Amino acid sequence: MSKEEQILNLIKENNGIITSKEVSKHGINRIFLTRLVKSGKIERIKKGLYILSNTWGDEYFNLTFGINAIFSYDTALYFLGLCETVPTIYHITVCRGYNGKLNHDDNVKLHFVKREIFELGKIEIKSPQGQIISCYNAERCICDLLKNKDNEDLETVKYAITEYLRDKQNRDLPKLVEYSKKLKIESEVNRYLEVLM
Repeated sequence: MSKEEQILNLIKENNGIITSKEVSKHGINRIFLTRLVKSGKIERIKKGLYILSNTWGDEYFNLTFGINAIFSYDTALYFLGLCETVPTIYHITVCRGYNGKLNHDDNVKLHFVKREIFELGKIEIKSPQGQIISCYNAERCICDLLKNKDNEDLETVKYAITEYLRDKQNRDLPKLVEYSKKLKIESEVNRYLEVLM
């Protein structure tokens, strides 16, 4: 089997995506990626990231690949089944001071937070296309929604909280309260819990 065939097999095994780092890890010279791009069999999406030609790839994975970014708000709620519709804008949280290319993407709404709370509630999940991506857990999303509720759709907030509270098996109320303290919105969270429980 040629090196190009090995790379194509790796891409197929990895839901249509491969990174140059993964190619090197398998002992294959990266020059073969360049050859596959020139032959039109794969496309380079961004530095170090490749997909099979004529495929969409994974929009969520592609967007945050190589960036310290976490899907949040409506986008994370969608992944977690706490949002009724597929968001038309990607909500992504980054550390304050971030000045990368996501700033210039019209389909992205960036949320900037202090480094101390950036990873609070971060989880790894599979995107709808099957790649591993980072998003916030339900407790962090609810805290973020309530912290910024003046800028959020009230129906989205109510639906997310109601569905979260309905799911007794997966909800973690102690964690929700812990996060609300760290994010300084404990009274707001308690008020919603009193009304809805």
